[in-house]
Amino acid sequence: MSKIDRKKTIFLDLKLNDIPNTCISALRSLKDIKNIRYLTAHINGGFEMIKAIKQSARKINKKLKILGVTVLTSFSDKSLKKIGYSKSIKKLVIQQAKIAKSAGLDGIVCSGKEAKIVKNICGKMEIVTPGIRLIGDNVQDQNKNRVMTPKKAFNNGATAIVMGRSITKGSIKKNIQKLIKSLN
Repeated sequence: MSKIDRKKTIFLDLKLNDIPNTCISALRSLKDIKNIRYLTAHINGGFEMIKAIKQSARKINKKLKILGVTVLTSFSDKSLKKIGYSKSIKKLVIQQAKIAKSAGLDGIVCSGKEAKIVKNICGKMEIVTPGIRLIGDNVQDQNKNRVMTPKKAFNNGATAIVMGRSITKGSIKKNIQKLIKSLN
């Protein structure tokens, strides 16, 4: 903990998904890190779990925002069916967005493809969109149909985007310049 820069804002992508008591214990272990602003939890952990996480987060750090993770961007309808889901990604994300809203979460993590639908359901909640790539980037690690450019994600309703390799692979400075240029 001594190596954590206390001046930086932390987005902690834990994707919590367990019984409520275990998730609350995980949250309590973070109580001394006051600069965590965002923490993720899988909505498919259920209403009770995400509600408990939200309530517990408020007690630990009033600035901590809980974001509900919908369907990971690596999934397709076919791969969802293989693990037992009968709904399409779109229908599952709609259901999950409604659950997240009713549990009082601060935002949703969803692909840019579902951002518009989620915006219609969740209104002013934050929409964080992963699976973002610049034009020409490799998308082999994602479902190609759920990857999107930064500009398109924002146009679809994203309030924030998550980018990894598009920025960190190669020259970070040049990649950030490409990102800025792509948004104009």
